[in-house]
Amino acid sequence: MRIQIHNVKEIETFMITLPKKLDIELTKNNTRFMERVRAGARARAPVDTGSLKESIKLEPMKKGKNVKKWKLVVGSPYGLFQEEGFTPHRFYAGGAFNSSKMAPGQSYFVSKWTPFVKPALENELRTFGKKIDKSIRRAIKWE
Repeated sequence: MRIQIHNVKEIETFMITLPKKLDIELTKNNTRFMERVRAGARARAPVDTGSLKESIKLEPMKKGKNVKKWKLVVGSPYGLFQEEGFTPHRFYAGGAFNSSKMAPGQSYFVSKWTPFVKPALENELRTFGKKIDKSIRRAIKWE
């Protein structure tokens, strides 16, 4: 039995560069995924003054040139209550109260909250597997 392998140099180059190509493609995919989750959360966030929507940002897990991990940050103090819910209650809107829908100096009953991060994440996770497959195929593409 005799086996001949042709293009050994090309195969060796491919095997050496594959991990780097995979890393680049998967990093791009993960960044796009997080940007779409952020955009979906911002689109779903309830809007009164717009501060909740504007507080939804992406921050790198580590500082540096090649960011590979991101975290979604909701900077608004009431973001958690809109996402997770709260016990229905009355509150008094004092003089410094800022709202486009409620007048200061009034008492209001609040009972509704609107999740915005979880639905955005669930929406993007539906196609995440296919997008990872596509990234891997792009990295493996023989050039």
